[in-house]
Amino acid sequence: MNDPGIPVVRSDWPIIILLAVSLALWALGDYQQAGGTSARLFPFGASSLAWYVLGLLLIAWVASRVSLPRAPYRQSLFLLALTAPVMVLLLWAIAVVESDKLDDALLVAGLLLAGVVLARGLRRVTGRQQLLAVWLSLMAAIGFGWLSEALYVRPGLWFAAESDSPADSLTAGINGERLLFDQPERIDRAVRGMAPREPGRPNVFFVGFAGYGPQKVFAEEVQLAFEVIGARFGSLERSLRLVNDQRDLDALPLATAAGLRHALREVGKRMDLATDVLFLVLSSHGAEGAELAVANGRLPLRQLGAAELADALRDAGIRWKVVVISACYSGSFIDALRDDQSIILTAAAPDRTSFGCADDRNLTYFGEAFFRDALPGAPSLRWAFEQASAEIEAREREEGVDPSRPQAFFGVDGERHVGEHWK
Repeated sequence: MNDPGIPVVRSDWPIIILLAVSLALWALGDYQQAGGTSARLFPFGASSLAWYVLGLLLIAWVASRVSLPRAPYRQSLFLLALTAPVMVLLLWAIAVVESDKLDDALLVAGLLLAGVVLARGLRRVTGRQQLLAVWLSLMAAIGFGWLSEALYVRPGLWFAAESDSPADSLTAGINGERLLFDQPERIDRAVRGMAPREPGRPNVFFVGFAGYGPQKVFAEEVQLAFEVIGARFGSLERSLRLVNDQRDLDALPLATAAGLRHALREVGKRMDLATDVLFLVLSSHGAEGAELAVANGRLPLRQLGAAELADALRDAGIRWKVVVISACYSGSFIDALRDDQSIILTAAAPDRTSFGCADDRNLTYFGEAFFRDALPGAPSLRWAFEQASAEIEAREREEGVDPSRPQAFFGVDGERHVGEHWK
């Protein structure tokens, strides 16, 4: 029996329009939840939104595949897209209410709505009831939601720069100012705790920078880099880590642009600048235009650009350096940092994203390939980078994603100087 209330689509445009409206509603709600005009844009959140679009495509495939006779995939996708704007509004209602019972009721209402629309729409195009297809589609939706929670996929394009409540804003502002005010002393204390350099030979110093606190993967990657480089080059007791990690604001100095400049200046004072080598490892999200994301809760932190990083290294007088940047678009940092005394290794080309920066991971793809797999037993930095690049290329090819194309610059003098003192 046909249902005149639900049309049969023969074009992709209705689907595109419905999904665009749904994404716009989500972005608007996210903007309001993050504080409206005080919210800060987080472009990397587009990847998490894409995850949910992928889920919608998968559920539509289940509905189409299980139907007997088989429903056209386009129609199945249209039926789900038809409910998407309402589902977005229900999800935002769940986010703002403070009642578990009401949350459950809204979620059930959304699933029932999707089930009814799917049942009527499939009957419209197949001429038969498709209860099994509807049931399995709803189970797929519930399973996808569970997986998204387990993987901590949080779709959002904005994050709060400050609290919505005036009282909370004041408290957060005072605490944030106090915390930021304490950072120079924390850095100074950590530098004072370094072992004195060993005379008679070049020493290696390490500075790590984990920029994006809402995801633990960057802090974990800097931790591994600290351990591997420390074991390989003897820098364990001459190391400093600046880390944004939502799990702990007190264990280590925070990663801020100003803090990194201060840290490099103080570490530079302890180095023999004529011979000692600095390993500087930065791990975070990256943006086109040579910029690393710096975020830690509601602290008002500015992003770190290539020009500022290069200026901080020059200001510290550090001559011999190996800079490793694990981030999307990180190849865009090379031009600002390159000189004959430097080695620059990056996880991606200037126009490419890198992979593996999900919150359920301890390392990015680059971190696994370079710090974990290649560097510990490598005969040289160039060999380690080439091995890591080959491993990443094979992995990305197997997964069918656009290659990240890690980039490297080896200054002639820098490569020779580091090579002469390779353990």
